[in-house]
Amino acid sequence: MSKKKGPSPQDNDQEFWNLAETFVEQANTALEHSDPGKIGAAMLYAAARFNAFVVASASVDRKEYIADMDEAMDYLSKQFRHMLGDNLRDFKDNYKVYIKHDEHQPE
Repeated sequence: MSKKKGPSPQDNDQEFWNLAETFVEQANTALEHSDPGKIGAAMLYAAARFNAFVVASASVDRKEYIADMDEAMDYLSKQFRHMLGDNLRDFKDNYKVYIKHDEHQPE
């Protein structure tokens, strides 16, 4: 992509973490009236839609945008895979803390 990429969690950027927490809180609030799978799918769509906007708005013109699309797709896909992996491992390590189920579940 031709423009500087946005902040990543590794940047230790407090604004990044505050924004992420705001989105997670909104999703948690939606749990009161929606299915978790539907909320997750909506968040994925919203992230995809917004990131398409970010890539397009960082381009000088449509031609540059089209040229940047594959690189943006690769970058964003790798970032998502990395972040998802980190969070899946976090839930594995802290399952009993994050998910309240029967106390007699196997490790």
